Amino acid sequence: MNQRAIYLKLAGSGAASAALYFLLYLYEKEIMASFTRADGFYPALPVLAALVFSFIHGAFTAYFWEALGVRGKPQS
Repeated sequence: MNQRAIYLKLAGSGAASAALYFLLYLYEKEIMASFTRADGFYPALPVLAALVFSFIHGAFTAYFWEALGVRGKPQS
């Protein structure tokens, strides 16, 4: 993958991660109110939210290290 594509993916995933954290900060009370309910579909919402945050932030972290040139040691 060329450097331009890596930087574009880094910027996109970084913006998505920042947007998620900003929305979490902005709607903290509403999110806490809906995530602490114990009836209906609501118990699955925190798990789903954690998976979304993990996926987006993980993609950003992977592209960050790739942009810096840090790679894992290949198996011999």
